[in-house]
Amino acid sequence: MLRKSFTILFLILLVVSCSDQPTQIDNGGNGNGNGGTGSDFNHTLNPGSSNEAFILDRDFDELIVEIQYMPAQRPTDDAINNLKQFLETQLDKASITILEPEEISSGEQESYSATDVRDIEAEHRQHFTEDRTLASYALFLDGEFSQGNVLGIAYYNTSTAYFAPTIRSISGGIGQPSRSTIETTVFNHEYGHLMGLVNNGTDMVEDHHDHENGAHCTEQECLMYFAVNTTDFFANIFGGNIPELDEFCLMDVQNLKDEQSKSAGPAIAIQN
Repeated sequence: MLRKSFTILFLILLVVSCSDQPTQIDNGGNGNGNGGTGSDFNHTLNPGSSNEAFILDRDFDELIVEIQYMPAQRPTDDAINNLKQFLETQLDKASITILEPEEISSGEQESYSATDVRDIEAEHRQHFTEDRTLASYALFLDGEFSQGNVLGIAYYNTSTAYFAPTIRSISGGIGQPSRSTIETTVFNHEYGHLMGLVNNGTDMVEDHHDHENGAHCTEQECLMYFAVNTTDFFANIFGGNIPELDEFCLMDVQNLKDEQSKSAGPAIAIQN
């Protein structure tokens, strides 16, 4: 019983720890996150600053996802495919392409800070936003996060990182969820932050912001909940179901799409 209780507590601490950035949007720096093309686009703003760039097709109608991983830390194909399906469902994009994951050299560290992660991206990232193609970046590291038992973080407006040894430590064993299930959950959760959820760029239709826990949802069964309820978590994971965005988060995303449609105005018919 003591071992089971420890496992439950451990999972609560791990599953949805996220952004090392403040929850408010920082629009400082050169360029902006929701407009501009090529060199005008700033990739070093806070998570959520480019919510419209991700969700809408007004400025960018294509998305590419660059995945890099340290040796032996490649994410599963299932997780990659599930992320693509999540993005295709939530984003208004004509095309979403996840590039073939690329192996990079090990950082040779047992743990990585947010500053370390930014430095690794600066050294290795190859794809950036150009013309009408928005580029995002996902990095799988071979060490833990320096600030505790964290599975993933969103650290820039187009960038996320994942701590593969920590993911592996709670997946794939007897009585544990599969690695692809954990990877999918964390993938989707961190990209939810890039989409401006919750109340971090994408406005809320109804209040569901967990103010005490950053940019997270108050609904315990939501993908964007800050820390899963143990019963719900085990029911979802062991039942084979990956947590999804709840109705409030979905309304927020749809509302942003509807606002774009309204601002575009009605089509004008030209008569001869």
